[in-house]
Amino acid sequence: MGERNTRMRKLSTLSLTKCTAIAVATAFAASAAPFLAQAQSNHANDTFILISRSDGGSVDMHVEGNGDHCWATKSDDNGVGISMGDSKCTLWEEGQNDEASMHAKLTQASISFRLSGKSYSISDSAMVKRARDLFDPLVNIEEQQNELASKQRALGAKQRDLGELQREVKIPVPDMSADFQKVEAHAKRLSVDGGTQSDLGDLQSEIGDLQSELGDLQSQAGDAQSKLGDQQSALGDQQSALGDQQSDLGEKSQHVAREIADKMRNILAQSIQNGTAKPD
Repeated sequence: MGERNTRMRKLSTLSLTKCTAIAVATAFAASAAPFLAQAQSNHANDTFILISRSDGGSVDMHVEGNGDHCWATKSDDNGVGISMGDSKCTLWEEGQNDEASMHAKLTQASISFRLSGKSYSISDSAMVKRARDLFDPLVNIEEQQNELASKQRALGAKQRDLGELQREVKIPVPDMSADFQKVEAHAKRLSVDGGTQSDLGDLQSEIGDLQSELGDLQSQAGDAQSKLGDQQSALGDQQSALGDQQSDLGEKSQHVAREIADKMRNILAQSIQNGTAKPD
């Protein structure tokens, strides 16, 4: 009986652990869902272009324009490139002129593509949606990169402001005119009457006191600039961290692009087989 109770407790613990894991996963998915939904909404009217070379040669994707999200994977030697953008973006590519390559252009309502040297088009809404959904991970990456870029621009503005402050650092300076007048009067008196070694020593001491006071003021100004420099350094570290994140996302986008290309090829091949894709 005791052994049976022990087994029951173990099963209960396992069940609780499994339920907890499911609950955590569900909560994470729920928290990410609004962000992904927003990203999908932002790109709902985008055109996607995908190029995949069978010989593994490089594909260079290019984008320009005033759109909110003109974006492309960076050039690499893996034979896959993807670009996306709204109507204000101009998209073009290089390296796609391989008859064995896959070239697909996806608009909101259709897919035009070339596969194994033959051209087709798809207008079936379900198939278009299925193909466009493949780009969701890249859409998510693009949104993350935009967010990082926004943070980098904000940090850059702070760095520029600190740079201005460093150039214009001012500290309170006491009125030293009386001290300078005293030294000047002493020097004039010596120039008229002459001076002993002791007189010259006194004058040198007075000048030294002024130099020391000026040195203290310079040191204060340096300390103020140093503090701003520390802030600049901290901002620089933050910029570096954001740059590393951007780099990681860039590498991730290449990996995701290859996965999308493989899945897209399967979808297009199935569309040809079942007649959803019509020859052009």
